[in-house]
Amino acid sequence: MQNQAIHPRAGENRHRAVDDIRSVIKSLGLVFGDIGTSPIYTLTVIFLLLKPTVDNVMGVLSLVVWTLIVLVSVEYAWLAMSLGEKGEGGTIILRGHLIRLLKRGRGAVFVTILAFIGISLLVGDGVITPAISILSAVEGILLIPGLHNTERTTLILIAGAIAIALFAFQRKGTGKVAGAFGPLMLLWFLVLAVSGVASIIRFPSVWKAINPWHAVTFLYENGAAGFFVLSEVILCATGAETLYADMGHLGRKPIIQAWCFVFLALVLNYLGQGAFILSNPAESRNVLFGMAFYQSSLLYIPFLVLSILATIIASQAIISGMFSIVYQGINTRLMPMFRVEYTSPELRSQIYIGFVNWFLLLSVLFIIFQFGESKELAAAYGLAVTGDMTITGILITSIFWLRKDYWKSLIAFLVTIVDVVFLTSNIYKIPHGGVLVARYCRRSPRHDPHLHGRSEEALPQCPSLEAGCLPLQLQRGLSGRQQD
Repeated sequence: MQNQAIHPRAGENRHRAVDDIRSVIKSLGLVFGDIGTSPIYTLTVIFLLLKPTVDNVMGVLSLVVWTLIVLVSVEYAWLAMSLGEKGEGGTIILRGHLIRLLKRGRGAVFVTILAFIGISLLVGDGVITPAISILSAVEGILLIPGLHNTERTTLILIAGAIAIALFAFQRKGTGKVAGAFGPLMLLWFLVLAVSGVASIIRFPSVWKAINPWHAVTFLYENGAAGFFVLSEVILCATGAETLYADMGHLGRKPIIQAWCFVFLALVLNYLGQGAFILSNPAESRNVLFGMAFYQSSLLYIPFLVLSILATIIASQAIISGMFSIVYQGINTRLMPMFRVEYTSPELRSQIYIGFVNWFLLLSVLFIIFQFGESKELAAAYGLAVTGDMTITGILITSIFWLRKDYWKSLIAFLVTIVDVVFLTSNIYKIPHGGVLVARYCRRSPRHDPHLHGRSEEALPQCPSLEAGCLPLQLQRGLSGRQQD
């Protein structure tokens, strides 16, 4: 009798464990595509500004690791995701918490305005992320032997076709989309981890970069120039906001469990890239791909194809987040009554909103055809992310304070200070493309007289991917210290 009772219970536990694993894998495809592809460009961009000296590499690696810990693990995975409501997350949910705590008055009006700014920044990010991800994926074609002379027009048309296919696939529902993308992202993160470990073995001292003292020393010794390098370090955390925004699609538990795995894979790969730079300083112009080619030239083409697929999937997290934010806006009467389709019989939070989907597609296509290259969009990228993080930090700090949870409020306040530092370091990007975010805060770019009809010469010619975007005196500060 006891055995008969034990076997069904064991079967239920096994079935539950399998479901948990499936949910974690789905969250890899739905939530972590954006932050998971950041190793492709983060260190490459940073070392366009810096020489690959030991001190610089160790300092930057330390900044990257602790940015992931503070802004992703602490701010979003712990603090923000503890403030869900009925399984949902996002700026509107935080606004709802604060409105109930403040009741009425000027404070409630200020919170509503702040929430609208945060939503607007997320909308801007929702357009920039798919555009830059798809463009960067298609530009990978230029690395294939024999195709390096492919015309820019051809690349733009391919990117447009991929965007149309990606948004058309959204109607299948986030559950099916995540089921299709999840295994690919699992493979991607495993490859990142293995590649990183293989590189660390050759230069094991990079483990010391986990010590935050290297980050502090780097910022102190480089002064203002080092401070502005933070505007590129934040690229390692792009997509962090989708952990909270996408919570309603799969739930809090699988996203946090998946983040533990993703965090480990990212840290291993960044440390591996640092080890590769120190071992091969001349290859710092394209770190991840250079490391992959150095480790196995035979597997380079499959790795390139996998990276292209991963960057396309990176768009999915922000698209799903946009559905969630608009759905919350409809429920709270902050947005018009768009038609909502429920795509899952189990989770009512798995939704598809046709108007949002096609609006994003048109906006993404406009951006792709208007800018034509992923590097032209890089300047606007960090500004949207840090702005949204700062607003999230202010809201969660206020909520914990009003709830008299002073310990969490103090931690949230310290994290918000870090957000403000990163946001300040990105201010210089506004003349070079960051203003695009502000434009999306108030109008569709198709009706923006400042963008419409501009010639190619009038577009930003100094993206943040190039050292020229830093103020001249800061470039001199960096180069002067490097020569020393």
